[in-house]
Amino acid sequence: MLKQILGEFLKLDGVTAAVVAGRDGFVIESVVAGDVDVEALGAMASTGMGTSEAMSDELGKGEMNQMLIELENGPILLSPLSEDELIAIVANANVNVGRIRYELKKNRDRIIAAL
Repeated sequence: MLKQILGEFLKLDGVTAAVVAGRDGFVIESVVAGDVDVEALGAMASTGMGTSEAMSDELGKGEMNQMLIELENGPILLSPLSEDELIAIVANANVNVGRIRYELKKNRDRIIAAL
C-alpha cells in the first residue's frame, strides 16, 4: 500500500523519487523514476532533518512541518511523518513545488496509516 501511495508522487511532472525513511536513515519504502541513490538520500535526509529540528528547538520556533532545499537542478522536499519516520521527495528543476506540497498534505494521513 505504501509503495502505491508513493507512486502517486511520481505521476507529478518533474518528481523523480519519493522515499520514506526512518529517523535512523534507513529506507522503509521508495519509488524512483531516475538515477537516485535512495539509501544515501535516506541517510542524508535523516541527518538534515535532525539538524533543522535542533535549530528550531534552539530558536524556540516550534515543530518543523517541511523543509525545502532549493538546488540548481531541482528541489528536495523533506517532511516529518512521525517521531520515527520522514519523507523525502526529489524533483527536477521547474517543478511545481506548490503541487508537491499540496499532494503531501493531502496524502500525509494515508502515508502514516500505511506505515
